[in-house]
Amino acid sequence: MNATLEKTFELFARRISLSQQELDEALQRAEEICQFLSQTATVQECKITGSIARSTAIQEFSDVDVVAVLSPHPSAENTPRSITARLLDTLKSRYHEAHISENTVRIHFAQGPDVDVIPAIPDISKPKSGIYKIPSANRDRWNAYAPEERNQDINRKGALLGGEFIHLIQIIKWWSKQNGQPLASYEIENIASATFRFRMPSITRAIVEFFEIAETSSVTRQKAHITSISVARAIASKALRCEQQGDTRGALDHWGSLLGDQFSSVVS
Repeated sequence: MNATLEKTFELFARRISLSQQELDEALQRAEEICQFLSQTATVQECKITGSIARSTAIQEFSDVDVVAVLSPHPSAENTPRSITARLLDTLKSRYHEAHISENTVRIHFAQGPDVDVIPAIPDISKPKSGIYKIPSANRDRWNAYAPEERNQDINRKGALLGGEFIHLIQIIKWWSKQNGQPLASYEIENIASATFRFRMPSITRAIVEFFEIAETSSVTRQKAHITSISVARAIASKALRCEQQGDTRGALDHWGSLLGDQFSSVVS
């Protein structure tokens, strides 16, 4: 890989990553919320998860995710909507800014990242599996969720493949957030983990390979999202061809058009 491109992507990944201080503050906030919830009768277990726990968080867009495992209510129906409402009531007694956001209870803070608390109940059909049931985005059904498995998988891949694997996830997350989120964060992590099992190519080739896989698996997405992924794949491919032809300036221009001002400012 061209040394100029390699250095530019390294600086870009560093710029969009959270600093160690920001990570420490985010984790401390999550731990305080978990400590509060663990002292209530509503919650039987609390886990910190999400991009903060997996070191894939990015500037501006990453919240802290906490999974709150609720004790089943003995005299009420335990539906996705009802457990989300129960969690909201519990959190509002301490955090007045708490409100429901899709399938989570979000706690807004004036400074630093917000915290999304995901309500969950144990999946009794799979005891001791680490699998929970969480509400779908519109809270009309249950989805399976294994937070520890996801954390371990991404962290294991990062150790095996090196920092560029984590940087790839962060860069694609940045692109997605800047473009109406055609790919959710968990989808990005899933595609990256499935695509790069035992080897990690250069970051520029990895981005192209990622979008190629994402494009072929996007048939069920909204048309606008499919188009965004296809356009991104085409731009990334042009950038890679320029690199292979020795046209570093052309490659940087294409990457800047794909990744936006933050990337272009690193170049300039």
